[in-house]
Amino acid sequence: MGIISQKMIFVTNFSLFFYESFLMKLKPASHGAPSMGEIKNYKIFYDSPNKTILKKMKNYDVVIIEPVYYTRQQVKYIQRAGTRVYGYINAMEADRWNEALYVQLDEKDFFRRRGTLVYYKQWDSYLMDMNASHYREVLLNEVTKQIHAKGCDGVFLDTVGNIDDEHENHPKTLREQRVAIAAFMRGIKEKHSQLAVIQNWGFDTLSTTTYPFVDGIMWEGFDYSAVAGDEWAQQKIAKLKKLRKKYKIEVLTVSGREEKESRKYAESHGFCHFHSTHGYNIWE
Repeated sequence: MGIISQKMIFVTNFSLFFYESFLMKLKPASHGAPSMGEIKNYKIFYDSPNKTILKKMKNYDVVIIEPVYYTRQQVKYIQRAGTRVYGYINAMEADRWNEALYVQLDEKDFFRRRGTLVYYKQWDSYLMDMNASHYREVLLNEVTKQIHAKGCDGVFLDTVGNIDDEHENHPKTLREQRVAIAAFMRGIKEKHSQLAVIQNWGFDTLSTTTYPFVDGIMWEGFDYSAVAGDEWAQQKIAKLKKLRKKYKIEVLTVSGREEKESRKYAESHGFCHFHSTHGYNIWE
C-alpha cells in the first residue's frame, strides 16, 4: 500500500471518528420523551380550515397542519377530542409563498452548488444550507412562534429527505448537513421539550444521525406496486422496523394510488397509513 493510500485511509478514519464523536455529544440522555403514543389513523391538511373541517379533525389520532393558518384557539379545539396536532415546517427548502419567513433569510442561508442556487420549480422553493447557524436560528424561532406558541403537540419537519437526495455523492457535505439537522432537532428538544418530532423521508439520515431526536418518520409515495416488489424499498422497510423496535420511532406512510392494497401492506408491517388522491390542500 502506497503512502498516499495510507494517508487517505487515515484522513477518512479520522473524519469518521470526529463525526461519530460529534454525534455522541449531540445525543440526548434518553430517547422517546415525548413519544407519539398509539396512532391508529392520521390526516395531513395544509390549507385553511373551516368549522366543518375543524370538527372532522377530531376523528383522527394525529393531524398535520400548516400552522400559519391556525389560531391557538383552533388548535385547542381540535385537541379536545384527544387529537394530537403537528405543525408543518419546511426544513430544507425555503418556500417563496411564505413571505414572512422568506424575508428573514440571509444570502448565506441558501445552499449553493458550485456557486449556483438549487431551485425547485415545481414548488417555487430553494434548497437551504442547514449548516448555516442563522438559518437554524430562523427555523427554531418559527417553531417557537407557529408551533409552540399555538399549543401544538409536535413539529413535522418536511423535506429532510433532501439531505440524502441532494448530497449523497458529496460525503463531506452530506455529513455536515446531517450533523446540522441533528443539531437543529436537538435545539427543538432543548427549547421545547414537550414537542415530538416527525421527520419526512431521509431514511439514511435517520438511521445514521437523527434517530435520537425523532419520534416518527414519514414515507410518502408508499404505493403498493412501487414498494412491495422493490429491493431498495424492502431494505428500507426492514431498517425502519428495526429503528421502531429499538427507539420506538413510529412509521407513517402515505399513498396516492392503490389505496386498499397500500394500506393493507403498510399495516402488515405495523405502519400507520394515510391515503390522499388529490394532495394535502383538499379535504377528502
